[in-house]
Amino acid sequence: MDDIENIDQNIKSTRVLKIAIFIMTLLLIIGFCVVFITIGHRLSNDTLNNEEVAPLNNKIAIESSQDIISVTSDGKSLIITTTDVTGSYIIYNIDKKTNKIISTIKFDK
Repeated sequence: MDDIENIDQNIKSTRVLKIAIFIMTLLLIIGFCVVFITIGHRLSNDTLNNEEVAPLNNKIAIESSQDIISVTSDGKSLIITTTDVTGSYIIYNIDKKTNKIISTIKFDK
């Protein structure tokens, strides 16, 4: 009698396992389809970024005693590092999209 109950329980657990595997497989297939459709849609999108870029109308006052150490860009902003005769550093952070100075950081020596 115990063997019959064990067999029934094994059949139920394997049936539940098969259903769970089927559901997970469907979710994987749907997920991959969504990813590939999204990539295809973004690649076939022909709209270009036609926003006008405003000219840099901000003047950064760099004195004759200051030297520009580096000018770097991280994609969204332009970072200009200067130093003066005392060895103090001034870092200008400029937004590329609006061409406005976001922040100015001064490190005194």
